[in-house]
Amino acid sequence: MAKETKTGHYGAKVFYASPTDLFARIPELKPLREKTVAVFGLGCLGAPSALEFARAGVRCIRLVDFDVVDPATCVRWPLGFSAAGEKKITVLQEFINKNYPYTKCGISDVFEFKVGAVRSIDLKKSLPMAQETIEKIVAGADLIYDSTAEWGVQHFLTDYASSCQIPYIGLSGTWGAWGGRVVRIVPNRTGCWSCYRLACTEGIIPEPPHAPDELGQGLVQPTGCANPTFTGAGFDMLQIALMGVRMAVSTMCEDITGAYPSFDWDAVHVRLRRENGSLIAPKFDTYKIDPNPKCPGCHGKTHQ
Repeated sequence: MAKETKTGHYGAKVFYASPTDLFARIPELKPLREKTVAVFGLGCLGAPSALEFARAGVRCIRLVDFDVVDPATCVRWPLGFSAAGEKKITVLQEFINKNYPYTKCGISDVFEFKVGAVRSIDLKKSLPMAQETIEKIVAGADLIYDSTAEWGVQHFLTDYASSCQIPYIGLSGTWGAWGGRVVRIVPNRTGCWSCYRLACTEGIIPEPPHAPDELGQGLVQPTGCANPTFTGAGFDMLQIALMGVRMAVSTMCEDITGAYPSFDWDAVHVRLRRENGSLIAPKFDTYKIDPNPKCPGCHGKTHQ
């Protein structure tokens, strides 16, 4: 900060902010300087997660989303009215480049893309096939981080991650933000996405709580919205996003001496309320995702 002196000279405060200076404060996260994360979905879970990855020093972040920022979502989206009407990928890319210059998030790292969307039939546009886009997004990535909260997308991305032999983290909240889930699938070590869903269906892994929709507490369709959206506070959803980031960082730092410790579980269900809707201190129930003998893909064996 410049300051005028009696001699007419100016002194400037010197700050040190090289990667060495930054990681002196977060030494367990040094392995992230060599990691690339592909973040699918930049809503109230994916957007804050992407910012946390940049803050943690991840080398490269790839952003995948197709939507623009609706100002009404500022109650849950991290950057507020200043981003209204802009593409989510563009706003976050600019913010990361300005504030976290040691994290790569360039033009080739942002993808205006919706997994499973119908391709344009405008022959004047030279659009890449979905398979080509997915390959570019995931090429060289160390982890897929799925915050789309779409079961069909989750199933597809877990299978794709397994085919590429890279870990997958998926996260979502429940209606009313009463709870949520973070799920990790690691090829050749855990069960697959279907194994996890079977465990939930069979009650081996209890479902996290959600607002009862019959009371109108779970979903709402505000004026101007094409589809219903869930209700819930942004600060409650952040509990889920931060757990997702912790799981992702732990996974990328596994088996590295002195790095961020490893979790010994694969799924966490976040509970923020009781079944009657009353508040509780955040509770994190953790589970292993074992291969399920009923899974048609695993047949009781680790997912190959």
